Amino acid sequence: MVNRTPDTVFGVFARRLAALLPALLVSASLLALAAPAALASDTATAAATGSIRGRASLGGVLVEEIAIRAYAHRSGSFGPLTGEPVAGRAQTATDGTYRIELPPGRYVVEGLKKMGTNTADKPEAGDLYCLYSGSPITVAVGQSTTVGLYLVEVAPQTRSAAKRSSITGKLTFQGEKVEKTYLYAYKSPMGEFRGPADLLQPVVKGDFTVRLPPGTYYLVARKRRTSGGPYGPIAIGDLFNFYPLNPVILKKGEQLSIELPLIERLSQLEEGEGDYRGLTVLVVDPSGKPLAGRYVLAYGEPGRTGPPAASAGPTGAEGTVVLNAPPSARYLRVRQNLGGPVEEGEAVGDGELPTSPATGEKQQKFTVTIK
Repeated sequence: MVNRTPDTVFGVFARRLAALLPALLVSASLLALAAPAALASDTATAAATGSIRGRASLGGVLVEEIAIRAYAHRSGSFGPLTGEPVAGRAQTATDGTYRIELPPGRYVVEGLKKMGTNTADKPEAGDLYCLYSGSPITVAVGQSTTVGLYLVEVAPQTRSAAKRSSITGKLTFQGEKVEKTYLYAYKSPMGEFRGPADLLQPVVKGDFTVRLPPGTYYLVARKRRTSGGPYGPIAIGDLFNFYPLNPVILKKGEQLSIELPLIERLSQLEEGEGDYRGLTVLVVDPSGKPLAGRYVLAYGEPGRTGPPAASAGPTGAEGTVVLNAPPSARYLRVRQNLGGPVEEGEAVGDGELPTSPATGEKQQKFTVTIK
């Protein structure tokens, strides 16, 4: 019989450690191999995203604690108006600025600050709100897109009995009625609120009444100070806005009274150094001379009919304009006039983009020749 000395605490610990040592060495090796891969994955993810950034302003005053939300855009949707899920969110800082990292794509952006007892996601009377009228915006890989949000105070709406269903109200800017403005009513967000509306109502003195059948409508107001017409891109200095309480549900035998406050598009809320702005399009004549005063329209089909998916212009003296178009809108048409089909004898130019302007890492430039 062999005599064994009793195990000490140290002896037991040493034997257990020796048994575990091979497994610990394998785990450490695996962690060492995984760390660079994880770091590379994080770096690749960061490189595969872009961002939106900007400031929120109320009457020219930057506002803090505004909830900014971005919604991924797909055909037939329009962010909060169609109940889409939030893709990214942020809150403005004390200087009114914000930033949201997002995958490349197109987004609808809104800003909301609840001022009363509102506990819902949608704005109510008295809240500060903006649905960015330039939506959907494009986020490109590795670049930022500036989105300036122009807030308004949401005015209450009232409903009353009437013989015929109608919407009545006023268009205002900084509390005063706006003259020579256009009110647009759309039945669907399918066209992204561009192109012909289901109802186009000139508003001469600021007050309006439109008779509409019962249904759901999206209201937009625009005053193009530069061109003065009902169609075309909104330029710096123009007035515009979505109705903050869209969509409007109009019932039979009901009159809805509203106020739609307009805002002014300001360059200082939309400029950012090195930002992604879109595709630069150069318009030239057959000799290569740049042409001013032309509009660039982007379509999703080669026939180039119906409302365009995006438009920009007019071109300046250098013949260029920046077009923020969806990836599917590869078919360009350049025109001198907007609204309606191409007129007989009107000089136009067509072009087809070889690649999507929404996913490239560098801003692209494309030339269209008027023939």
